[in-house]
Amino acid sequence: MRLKRVKLKDEKTVGYVLLAGGVIMIFLSIFEMIFVFTGGSPPPKLFNFSDISLNSMLLISGQELDKAAGMAAWYVLMAFVMWGGGRIASLGVNLLREIRVEIKGASKTVEEETAKTEPKKES
Repeated sequence: MRLKRVKLKDEKTVGYVLLAGGVIMIFLSIFEMIFVFTGGSPPPKLFNFSDISLNSMLLISGQELDKAAGMAAWYVLMAFVMWGGGRIASLGVNLLREIRVEIKGASKTVEEETAKTEPKKES
């Protein structure tokens, strides 16, 4: 069974799809971070901390700790999604880029190269 070689047109299409998908992932993660940090939507509830008090004086409420930890976790998750989107977009750009290889000068055989580098033996 022989595999068909992928046509250049198909590589360009896949490249554009990957580039668009990566850029969409980056922008969606940015907008999600903006909504969470400006209070437009609440961060995911991942933690359940209790109040911190000292000598019956409340220092930090558990709800505020939950919110801060949730925002930090959301930031890390969205940063990871942004990084992944960047990597996907980079793959798309690499597929779109045309690669040209030019060889300058005459190519030499391996025997010619080794003959130049090996010391001559005297008899």
